[in-house]
Amino acid sequence: MNFNVRLFKRINALVGTSKWLDAFGRAGAELVVVAMLVWFVIVDLFAYLPSKRAVIIPILFLGTTWTAGWFLDLFIGLIVREPRPHMTHTESKLLFTPLMNWKSFPSDHGMSAWLIFFMAVIFHLPFAYGLGPLALWVSWGRVYAGVHYPFDIVGGMAVAGLVATGAYYVLVMLS
Repeated sequence: MNFNVRLFKRINALVGTSKWLDAFGRAGAELVVVAMLVWFVIVDLFAYLPSKRAVIIPILFLGTTWTAGWFLDLFIGLIVREPRPHMTHTESKLLFTPLMNWKSFPSDHGMSAWLIFFMAVIFHLPFAYGLGPLALWVSWGRVYAGVHYPFDIVGGMAVAGLVATGAYYVLVMLS
C-alpha cells in the first residue's frame, strides 16, 4: 500500500469517532469553498467599490481561471481515470455521497479553494491570507469525508497554481 492510500486511511479512520469532528470535516468538504467564494466577492466589492471596472476585473479573472481550471481538471481526470477512494477501498467511510464517482484526481473542490486563495493574493484583496487556512480546511475535509486521496488535493492545488500563474502573467501584460 502506497503513502497516498495509507495517509487517506489514517485520516478517514477518524470518521465516526466524534460528531464535532464529523461536522467540521463535512463543513470543510462541502460548505467552506462556497463561503470562500462569497468572501472573495464581498471583499472585492468593498475594496474596489469606487470603480465599477476595478470591481469586475477580479471577479472576471476568478471566473475565467476557474473555468480553465475545471476543464483542465476534467481533461486530467479523463487521462488518469482514478476512481474515488470509497470505490476502491470499501472499508472507507463516507460522510456524504458525492455526485460523481468516476474521477478522484485532481480534486475540483481543492482546485477551487486554492484558486480563490491564489486569486485573492494576486489581486491584493484585504485579508487574502486568511483564505489559506480555509483552503487547507477544504483540502483536509475532502480527504476526511472519504471522497479524495491526499494527492488528489495536491493535484487540484497544482492546477490552481498553474491557472493562477497564467492569470498573473496576463495581468502583468495588461498593466
